[in-house]
Amino acid sequence: MKGVVLPLAITLAVQALTSMAMIAPAVMAPVVAPELGVSPQGIGWFVALEYLFGMLSGLACGALIGRFGPLRACQISVCLAAAGLVAGAGAVLPAVFAAAALIGSGYGLVNPASSHILARASPPRMMSLIFSIKQTGVPLGGALAGALVPPLILYLGWRWSAAVAALLCLSLAFLIQPARIAEHRGAGIGASVSFWAPLGMVFANPPVLELAIVSMIFGSAQLALIAYFVSYLNLELEYSLVVAGLIYSSAHAAGVVGRIFWGAVADRFSPRRTLGLLGVLMALSGAAAAGLSADWPLPLVILVSTLFGASAVGWNGVYLAEAARLAPAGQVGVVTGGIQFVTFLGALATPPLFGVVVGLAGGYGKAYLVFSLLPGLAGAYLLARMQRS
Repeated sequence: MKGVVLPLAITLAVQALTSMAMIAPAVMAPVVAPELGVSPQGIGWFVALEYLFGMLSGLACGALIGRFGPLRACQISVCLAAAGLVAGAGAVLPAVFAAAALIGSGYGLVNPASSHILARASPPRMMSLIFSIKQTGVPLGGALAGALVPPLILYLGWRWSAAVAALLCLSLAFLIQPARIAEHRGAGIGASVSFWAPLGMVFANPPVLELAIVSMIFGSAQLALIAYFVSYLNLELEYSLVVAGLIYSSAHAAGVVGRIFWGAVADRFSPRRTLGLLGVLMALSGAAAAGLSADWPLPLVILVSTLFGASAVGWNGVYLAEAARLAPAGQVGVVTGGIQFVTFLGALATPPLFGVVVGLAGGYGKAYLVFSLLPGLAGAYLLARMQRS
């Protein structure tokens, strides 16, 4: 267990700060969108671009790992995230496009590189738990964005808040360097991997493909929460930006606890049964979020947010550990890049589709109800399959 502490700490920190960079624009959207002359719903297109470039960089990460090692890939990821945050401060549409491309490209490297590192370091009996602890970096990053960015916007302006976030990312790249030097001394250059090889591995393995499709559906529920919940609370339920940010942080904080809990459950019982249960819980909590009202007591709103976060942000570690178990020896990073491509398809499609549904249905709440259906069906499917087997 001692040998996993440092790899876990590094991958957790990388996940948290790249997630903060991904989520910070959604928190800034109510302030930045008017300056750009677009509606806050336009953040959906920004998030979609982030995930598009994340899909592509994830496919390339196997070759990057083989050539430079997974820790160098982690350093590149946080540097790209920092560059994107700085680029976005230009507040013109080409700069915003560059920001989405850079942040998304950095984010896409994290899971393949981290899974490669942790699959070598983790005891098999604790793999779901360790991967889930690392994945708590996503809600930790969301909580950091929700708690840090709004006050920085109020006191420094949104551009300086982006600069502070970029500085945190760059600092981590420097802190990783000693471990990177040790890794480089102890390993040679790996075999090269073609760009499309990760997808080939996914489609050639039916259990991996099934896992990828379920993760795509679950990713849609997660992105609906991440991309629009602050705007829902601020614009429709009329909470202040700071209060909305704190409620948003409660969802991500619950995701931190949820990921650890669900990882332990998956190691004790069955990863796929655990994923099935999570799909059903996502549907129920998403429907509850759809029913939120400005008349509800704040503690009740926080409770719904917490339940939504514990399920919709709580599943990723279980799925990544299962993908690592299914991967051929030495190919965990490659397979993770391929399965992530499919997962991110849901993330790519959801934000713009959610924005369209908001416009057609006349509100964020109705859109959350629509987007709670598929995770429930996917969860019920997994549970039914486990029951038959």
